[in-house]
Amino acid sequence: MHTAHNGRPHDARPDDAAVAERLLRTATDRSGAGPLPWVAAPLADASRVLDVRCGAGPLAGQFRPGRWIGVDQDARAGTGRPVLRAAPDALPVADNAVDGVVLLLALPVLPDVNAVFAEVRRVLRPTGTLVVVVPSAATGSLAELRTAPLLSAVHRRGWVNRSALDNTGWLLAAADFAVLTDDRVPFTLPVPDAAAAHALAADLPRAGLWPPALPAAARERAASGLARRAGPGRTLPVPLRRVVARR
Repeated sequence: MHTAHNGRPHDARPDDAAVAERLLRTATDRSGAGPLPWVAAPLADASRVLDVRCGAGPLAGQFRPGRWIGVDQDARAGTGRPVLRAAPDALPVADNAVDGVVLLLALPVLPDVNAVFAEVRRVLRPTGTLVVVVPSAATGSLAELRTAPLLSAVHRRGWVNRSALDNTGWLLAAADFAVLTDDRVPFTLPVPDAAAAHALAADLPRAGLWPPALPAAARERAASGLARRAGPGRTLPVPLRRVVARR
């Protein structure tokens, strides 16, 4: 799989964004809550939020109409959501135009984070809020310890910018953002049987929760290992890290 300059794989299928939205709506934490409200929470007071590399726009419903604008280089008409077609390093937005920016599952697949951060600083008003959410490769719960060998092998390669997975705060500080919080939540996805395990192994790279360029052999090994652990009530950890920063 080859990657375009804007971080989107050349052979990405047009429904990959829909896969990402479906998995983000299916994942839950220990209380049964999903990741989308958690991602949007730091921007509750923002009057205009720019969702960079927004995909199908799963975050749109977390904000009142008129507050959310998506940007994606593969934006398609007819979604019913206000999405502009543009690359993340060339945002079609005026200087100081928004007071909130989101990068959801975007940073690890962007080859030039400095260019993207420069654009974010340009469009974000002074004291505006940036929310960056990335997969986490670190182990932080008992359930993750059980699947640590499988997940560490998955995350070892296939990311354009692997340092973004658990060093997001450092990257933001280096780009002159003030890091306010750095939270990690162990969301999970259900794996009731072997068929679900193989489906997840195929869908997680497409969604950006696993490396989009995960080699086929590694994906098959992960699917087989996950299938052996599958069963009623079984889940797969998909931990996410949310870093909130200020311009």
